[in-house]
Amino acid sequence: MDKTEKVLYKFNKRANDWLADLQALKEEKIQRRPTEKSWSIAELYDHVMRVARTYQIPHFHKSLSDNAERKKRKNKYGIALFNLGIRKKVKIKMEEFPAPLVADFTPQKRKKADLENDFITFIKEVNDLEEILKNSTKQHKQYHPMFGDLTAREWFSLIELHIWHHEKQKDGIKEVLSC
Repeated sequence: MDKTEKVLYKFNKRANDWLADLQALKEEKIQRRPTEKSWSIAELYDHVMRVARTYQIPHFHKSLSDNAERKKRKNKYGIALFNLGIRKKVKIKMEEFPAPLVADFTPQKRKKADLENDFITFIKEVNDLEEILKNSTKQHKQYHPMFGDLTAREWFSLIELHIWHHEKQKDGIKEVLSC
C-alpha cells in the first residue's frame, strides 16, 4: 500500500465507522446535549465536516497552488505527529481560535437525515481528492499555525486526525446518553 492509499484507507476506515454509528442512532439521541455547554452528537458531526470543508481541504488545495504560504519549518509537534506518528489527546478550546475560524467551526443543529446524507457526501468529497493527493509532492506545502509548514498529504491527513481527535468526545456523549 503506497502513502496515498494508506492515508485514504485511514480516513475511510474512521469515516465509515462514524457513519455506521450515526446510522445506528435515533434522532432524539443525536440531538440531545449531555450538558448545556457541550455539543450533541449531531453538532459534533457537523463540526468535523465544517472544519474539513472550511479549513483543512482549502489549505490542502492552497498547498498545491502558487499562493501557498510557507512561514516556518515543521515544528516539534508537527514532526512528532506526521513524521513519527505520535498522537496525543489534547484538549483544544474553540475560544482560543481567531474569531473567523470560530464562526466557521461552530456547529449547526441539523436533522439526522440531512446530517447522514451530508456525511456520505463528505466522505465522497474527501475521496474525490485522491488523484490530486497522488500528484502532490513534498514541495507542496502550506503553513499551519500549530505545526508549521505541512505538505499537501499532511493537510489531507488532518481530516482523519480531526475525526480521531473527536472520537473520545463522541463516545463519551454516547455513554452519557446510554446510546
